Amino acid sequence: MRTPSLRRRVVLWSVGVLTLLLLVVGIGVDLVLGTALRADQRDRLQSVAALASQLTGVTDQSLADRLSMPGIEAHVVYASGAETVVGVPEAPPRGHRGPPAPRTASTDATITVVSEGGRLVATQTLRPGVRLQLTTDSTQIDAILLRFRVIMAGASAGAVLLAALLLPLVLRRAMRPLAALTRAAQETAAGGRGRRLEPQQPGTDLGSAAAQFDAMLEELEGAEARAAASADRLGRFLSDASHELRTPLAGVSAGAERLIRDPLGDEERDRVVISIVREARRAGRLVDDLLLVSRLGEIRVHPLPRSVRAIVDDAAERAGQQRRPLEITTAGPDALLDVDRQRLDQVLANLIGNARNAGARRLVIRTVLTAGEVHLRVSDDGPGIAAECRELVFERLVRLDPARSAASGGAGLGLPIARGLVEAHGGTLRCVAPADGDLPGAVLVLRLPRPAVAQPAAVDPSPAAAHA
Repeated sequence: MRTPSLRRRVVLWSVGVLTLLLLVVGIGVDLVLGTALRADQRDRLQSVAALASQLTGVTDQSLADRLSMPGIEAHVVYASGAETVVGVPEAPPRGHRGPPAPRTASTDATITVVSEGGRLVATQTLRPGVRLQLTTDSTQIDAILLRFRVIMAGASAGAVLLAALLLPLVLRRAMRPLAALTRAAQETAAGGRGRRLEPQQPGTDLGSAAAQFDAMLEELEGAEARAAASADRLGRFLSDASHELRTPLAGVSAGAERLIRDPLGDEERDRVVISIVREARRAGRLVDDLLLVSRLGEIRVHPLPRSVRAIVDDAAERAGQQRRPLEITTAGPDALLDVDRQRLDQVLANLIGNARNAGARRLVIRTVLTAGEVHLRVSDDGPGIAAECRELVFERLVRLDPARSAASGGAGLGLPIARGLVEAHGGTLRCVAPADGDLPGAVLVLRLPRPAVAQPAAVDPSPAAAHA
């Protein structure tokens, strides 16, 4: 991008345009003035020649004298070769010259005006063999035009010089808003924040630029705040993740060192090996969950028409087969949903596991149908979640009860994963207050959009295999 001086460019363009304009105006006025002066000169000759036809009863000399005036010479020319009568302006009465008979009115008043050698000559026949010639010199017009050109050139040069001197001063004042915009940009580049231009007239060119600059600063500060918050969350996430991974890895390392260092009996050795395997599996599950959390925004689901009641019942059945089973009750009507069965099974497993880790013994899953959505309300009889913490539980690696270890209370990734998978289906997952029909503990509401056109449910002969 070329960045020449804007002030210099404006001055040069303005002076150039002004010079061109004055040149065009000067040439135009010169042409118009010259044409007008020559037309006036021609009209004057014709008027004076027409006066000759009205002067009767005078001699040719008196006629020539009367028609001669400043700038016009009058001659009476005889075809017989007699001496030409030359008029003298404002001449005193003279003796008789020319034919003694007084003039009578001419019957031929035709006036012919021609240009000869830079002079205009008007010719009129006074009587047979006698012609009147009126001559004027056009050099006077040329002198007038020359003086006009000199004056116009001097005035134009003065005007251009004055414009070249005044324009920088005017531009310095006119460009104050741009200077303020430049200073604000420099302060922003230097790290300054919070300054706003706040243009009084945002509809103008500079006002629009200032308004866009303010909007850019707002977006920049917002982006910086979001980046700082994201970096803070990332730092906390990495710190918490390393802490969570350190515990099972420490258990694996301690068990392995004990196997190598201490002579153990068969029973004790089996117990240590089982502990190592358990901690290794914990670490593996945690790594899997961390990887899944890291790409929640990129997950692509593959929805097919499924029966929501069948999905809920299968989830309840699987939960009842675990080491610490819950008493799970399902209720509500059935409906078809376009969902990824494997991902929705994972969501329900995380919600049920969250209730189990919180110490709940009973859990109710209710299906509620609305005009365009299916709501799954999952409530338990555990300690519940305080209103101010209902969004906090969806943060990564958050455990509301610090006394619960990762082994007994989970790593704090189940609910963030569940929300991310639900949002990948176009739905929402929220923690709400208990309502009629819910148990008094924590209540999580899963909302999923219903398909626009009912479709037959896909055959799923092995939900357990889908869950795996």
